[in-house]
Amino acid sequence: MSETSRPRTQRNKTRANGTGTAFKRGRTWYAQVTIGKESVIRDGKIRIQYQRATKGGFAKKTDALAYCPQLLEEALRRGGRAKAAMTMRQIYEAWLPGHEARVSKSTMDCYRAAWKYFAPLWEVPFREIDLDDLQECLDDCDKGKRTKENMKALAGLLCKYALPRHQTDMNYAEFLHTGSGEKGTHPAFTPEQVELIRRQIGVTPHAEDVYCLIYTGFRPTELFSLTKGHYADGVLYNGIKTAAGKNRAVPVSGKIKSIIDARLAADGTQYLFPKDDGSPMSGAYFRETYFYPVLAAAGIQPIPTPDHPAYYVPYSTRHTFSNMLKNAPGSDKDKAGLMGHEDYRTTKKHYQSAELDALRAIIRAL
Repeated sequence: MSETSRPRTQRNKTRANGTGTAFKRGRTWYAQVTIGKESVIRDGKIRIQYQRATKGGFAKKTDALAYCPQLLEEALRRGGRAKAAMTMRQIYEAWLPGHEARVSKSTMDCYRAAWKYFAPLWEVPFREIDLDDLQECLDDCDKGKRTKENMKALAGLLCKYALPRHQTDMNYAEFLHTGSGEKGTHPAFTPEQVELIRRQIGVTPHAEDVYCLIYTGFRPTELFSLTKGHYADGVLYNGIKTAAGKNRAVPVSGKIKSIIDARLAADGTQYLFPKDDGSPMSGAYFRETYFYPVLAAAGIQPIPTPDHPAYYVPYSTRHTFSNMLKNAPGSDKDKAGLMGHEDYRTTKKHYQSAELDALRAIIRAL
């Protein structure tokens, strides 16, 4: 079975949870988003009742889907019942006191140790986090199976805390794998596929975003948080404050320099990789609206469906970068630093010029 046809059994949805859907009535397409839910008693049983906002009048399904984020914002401004989005850190801090009072100190120590490996997601709205995001953190963890089992247990507890508070709609932790930690969950692109993606730049919207993910090694949430202030002297300094990879330096590859230069010169937004209206891009929005269409246009994989889930996901770009590092000259420490892993925490102000030169040499070799 070829890589492009190999099924991925972990993911079987076409759109990220919470990003809305579209349906057709007659000749018109409607956009619909869920803005809240509550438990109600009906016929003597507890049932979940959803509150939704709907808007019609779209000629195409893609137009209706693209309107879903704006529809959600409008519904909330009108007093929709959905609660304000809480980040993963806020969920954790709200959950912690109550659970800490019910379990032993040793158990909580295990959860606290596991918590630090979710650092890339700490500031991400919890309702935007899905299975791929959580699995990436487990894959990146360089500890043993016991730590990953604790991560899975902690993720499950946070999901269970978030569910009745309308901050997620599923316990994704049930589907997490705690095996060897190999990167097979998110396969890398081949060099030929990277070239196919490059050829879509200027042809398919945001193909350059996919290409920049490949040549920076940033996680999607990290790339989309970058502002113009995170760039200096040909280097991108990671803007997400995490325990692993805090303010790591990633020299800009010559392959993407023109893209970064154009983004730096663009008016109307502080973000280097925003949505078309200049607002911050979420990982879920990018995946469904741009990433999958870019791969389809490049002939790498079709748009996912429930019967044919995606094989390549946005984190495949990060694993492609990791694979390229293997064949590049340079120390393991410097390569780990470019990936933002635990054993390389030096911040921007501590970099010596020789260290940056070493990182630049690695990037030039990719």
